[in-house]
Amino acid sequence: MADSPLTLAGLAQSLRGAGVSTELRGDGGVTISSANQDSRAVSRGQLFLAWKGTATDAHDFVQEAVRRGAAAALVERFVDVVVPQLRVDDGRRAAAIAAQLLAGDPTRHLRVAAVTGTNGKTTTALLVRHLLSARWPSAAIGTLGVTGPDGSVRPCTDGLTTPGPVEIASALEELLAEGVLAVCLEASSHALDQHRLDGIRVDVAVFTNLTSDHLDYHRTRSAYLDAKARLLLLVRENGGVVVNANDPAWAGLPPVELRWVVSRLEGEAANGVPPFRGERLPDLVAEDVSLTGEGSRFRVRWGGDDVAVSLPLLGRFNIENALAAIGTALLMGESLGEAALRLVDAPQPRGRLEVTVREPVPVILDYAHTPDALERVLETLRPLYPGRLVLVFGAGGDRDRGKRPEMGHVAMRGADVVIVTSDNPRTEDPEAIIDEIGVEMEAATFERITDRRDAIARALELARPGDVVLLAGKGHETYQIIGTEKRPFDEREVVREILDSGRAA
Repeated sequence: MADSPLTLAGLAQSLRGAGVSTELRGDGGVTISSANQDSRAVSRGQLFLAWKGTATDAHDFVQEAVRRGAAAALVERFVDVVVPQLRVDDGRRAAAIAAQLLAGDPTRHLRVAAVTGTNGKTTTALLVRHLLSARWPSAAIGTLGVTGPDGSVRPCTDGLTTPGPVEIASALEELLAEGVLAVCLEASSHALDQHRLDGIRVDVAVFTNLTSDHLDYHRTRSAYLDAKARLLLLVRENGGVVVNANDPAWAGLPPVELRWVVSRLEGEAANGVPPFRGERLPDLVAEDVSLTGEGSRFRVRWGGDDVAVSLPLLGRFNIENALAAIGTALLMGESLGEAALRLVDAPQPRGRLEVTVREPVPVILDYAHTPDALERVLETLRPLYPGRLVLVFGAGGDRDRGKRPEMGHVAMRGADVVIVTSDNPRTEDPEAIIDEIGVEMEAATFERITDRRDAIARALELARPGDVVLLAGKGHETYQIIGTEKRPFDEREVVREILDSGRAA
């Protein structure tokens, strides 16, 4: 809640200060308690936030919000209601800024990092939270939900990678009230494009990697990059940026007057360095890398400092994520030695190369749902196990169809046994999705089994000692979306049930 009651006229003045055009109709002296974008949940004294979306127009629900007690409405066009209205030129952006102001502008008092990229956001955000917690009570907000200062995920907070503006503002307000002093946010391209994070003061922006995803929404790679680059606009003056130079896409970021840390793995192409303005700090470099079935060991060099790191997370790409987290901690005042020491007990993110059972064969869950992510996971697992790599995967319905055949090609190249099944088919025909994935019996033994539980059972049946089974696409999710229904489906439980029943014998 704001430090002092905020009137509609006061809110209008603050929005104009943020560059939002406003027009007030009615009593500007009305006091606003908080914001709400759900007309069904509005309570007395709240400001109802209305804008025209792609699927619905919230102006159609202003009347309902008023009946439920809304004191005023923020709108893109005036509607016929008795309460005061504040018309703005960009409802999404104005709503996000208003939500933060009405929550007391919590990021004035918080140290905030925000992570964007196609893959690695969740792991990096949790690593940042882990590193910063050595100095301040720290939290993370993202795909897994709200992770509190004790490292546990708050119930009923998962869903979107980046929640809506009211949910973000409320979460930040609550965390601050609990004594949290640092927060790391996952910033999805959708959220950045839709201005959900506007009004938040970011201290450090982190860019992990950029590959083809969400092109059903953004249409082009250029528009996708532009959406990610919007994060730079939210960084405070004298704030910082950590960018993964091993991804060439980031060379397209615009030059911004900030403090920059470039992270990279020694010996790999580092052509993702953007044009610089501001201060370029020493590069953060990982070298002498050793990968094992338990994680990795490497050295990190930053300026004149050089320290050894032991990371209990699988894969080379998790070294990239760790470098991003270290860079963030450095920009927030941590020493390289402190950050490296904290990584020894880094938490295992749920559904990110998560080993759910080890016997009779290792079964690994991963959220990989893009061609690049799937390829990275397969490349990571290949040298760690002597036998065959048995892959179960699918592709989400009502989402980017262009990546489906690419994932099929990746599966054929990277796995020995491929079972194509359903992911979240939503309203599409699961068989049609499998057809579009297009795996053929070329470089791998191939089966198509539409029912995901049956596909997992078949993978466990086929697996032999020395093999590894990878269940890709669901990761942390504990449900499957079929039609418009979200059905319980936790792959951890499914695997245990199949093994306990002897069905995989």
